[in-house]
Amino acid sequence: MTSLLTNNAAMTALTTLKNINQSLDTTSNRVSTGQRVSAASDNAAYWSIATTVRTDNASLGAVKDSLGLGSSSVDTAYNGLNSILSDLQNMRAKLQTALTPGVDRTKVQVEIAAIQSKMKATADSSNSSGQNWLSVNSATSNTAYQATQSVVGGFARAANGNITFSQIGINVQSIKLYDTNSTSVNTAATTAQIVSTTSLTGTAGFGSGAGTADFSGPNEVNLSVTVAGLSGTLTLNAATLKSAAKDLNRVTTDEFLGALNNQIAANANLSGKVAASLDTAGRLIFSTTGTGTAATLNVQLADASSASKKVIDVGFGTVTAAAQPAIVTGTPVAAPFDLSGSNSKTITINDGAVTKTVTLNAATYTALAGSATSGSNATVNATDIVAMINAELAKTTPTAASTVSATLAGGKITLTNSVAANVITLGGADVASYGFTNGTTNPAAAGTVVARTASGTNAGTTTAQGILDTASNTYTNTSGGSYSIANFNISTLVGTNGDLDLGLIISAVDKAIGKVTDAGTKLGANKTQIDGQKTFVDTLMKANDRTIGILVDADVEEESTKLKALQTQQQLAVQALSIANSSSQNVLSLFR
Repeated sequence: MTSLLTNNAAMTALTTLKNINQSLDTTSNRVSTGQRVSAASDNAAYWSIATTVRTDNASLGAVKDSLGLGSSSVDTAYNGLNSILSDLQNMRAKLQTALTPGVDRTKVQVEIAAIQSKMKATADSSNSSGQNWLSVNSATSNTAYQATQSVVGGFARAANGNITFSQIGINVQSIKLYDTNSTSVNTAATTAQIVSTTSLTGTAGFGSGAGTADFSGPNEVNLSVTVAGLSGTLTLNAATLKSAAKDLNRVTTDEFLGALNNQIAANANLSGKVAASLDTAGRLIFSTTGTGTAATLNVQLADASSASKKVIDVGFGTVTAAAQPAIVTGTPVAAPFDLSGSNSKTITINDGAVTKTVTLNAATYTALAGSATSGSNATVNATDIVAMINAELAKTTPTAASTVSATLAGGKITLTNSVAANVITLGGADVASYGFTNGTTNPAAAGTVVARTASGTNAGTTTAQGILDTASNTYTNTSGGSYSIANFNISTLVGTNGDLDLGLIISAVDKAIGKVTDAGTKLGANKTQIDGQKTFVDTLMKANDRTIGILVDADVEEESTKLKALQTQQQLAVQALSIANSSSQNVLSLFR
């Protein structure tokens, strides 16, 4: 039916044209912006997620920049340390030259003074972005100084929307070489802490290869722990681990640690006073929650809970009260030893079966060859002394090898007998030089257990100055008072006493080399951590970009094809509308 009032065909064509134009506008926008979701009205959920991810990526970009600045600061400090380490090695060589008879020490001092000046200049110039970690001013009046510098290392958004930033801490206090603050600085009180000898996964108990332990049978760990005089026994076996481990045949370190802390929490004497954890090397650590000297801690092996149980090692050994090896720890050894010429130091060590007369002299020092760490046989340090003792004890002539071995810690020599319950008896003309007394026997005879003890420290003060400018050494044989690596002077060291003090200075420089090396190691670890985090952040940002693309990016090929199709449909719709509008003209022609 044809109507003069209503043109149905034109209305249909107009509606179609409007729809086509709307689709054409949408497709044109996608082609021009490259996004199928460019506004919240396109897809509210996808737009919200993409906007949040973009915001997070902006924060990650700031984290990446911070890591870059932190990496630059670490590089600067490390390069300075490396240069100063070379200077210290050169300084030690000059000092060793000064020991040679006939060398003019005044002229050598001129060279050493130049090295000292160069080291200070290197530290002062190791500045990056206004930060200097080698030459500092830790005075309380200097509000810009921070003992620990923090580098923003990560960004995270929790499920509840809270934002947190992780930090990478660089301990400036432990790596600084110079500090203009000559006063003392406050130190916080510390906890008591006892660390096992090796990582859990490196012990026999967890040494199955998979890093797990078998507690399904007789294996057991039994430790007696005493905190501030209150004791408790921690027993881990099949019965106590049943609820904590999924598989008693393969108990993981995390399950073991969790069960150990559960045992602590269940013990009235220990609950809230001590905690077990693993350090970065995976070693088992017991730490008190309290601080100060009142926080005392004692950890020792306890006997198995029954005859059917077998004690396994988790870093505290397996020797209990039934068989305890002899251990003797002396006072600090009187190093360095002068073993030049005909000089010697003699000690006799009886292991309960064999007596060894250990005589250290120029020949035993020469036998160390390339493993020696001392400057010369006139200034033999404690490390080489222990190495020579062990070499002499291991000899099978004129008597059998001794079952005793020596170790060094904190300047003290410890003698340990590998034969359980055998005592160690000491003697000799120079026993005091080694830090012992004649007739000393081990304090741990058969039937007792050697306990590991520790205590916290009270808050106090410590020297503020750095590794090189702390005057912690003294001219003990000549006048002159105290000195540091930064200001010692050998020009006045003459005669026998001067030689002795020069030997002490060489030892002090050698210790400084060790400390600077440790500082370089710490910076190297920080550098590795920062670089690794920087790589991760970069990868995470790229992953976020891909996520945004999946949510909002348009398929340009598909949209371009659709655009051409819609343009064709638009032209056809316009023609259809034109034809529909012309139908009324056909009606008029009937009246002509």
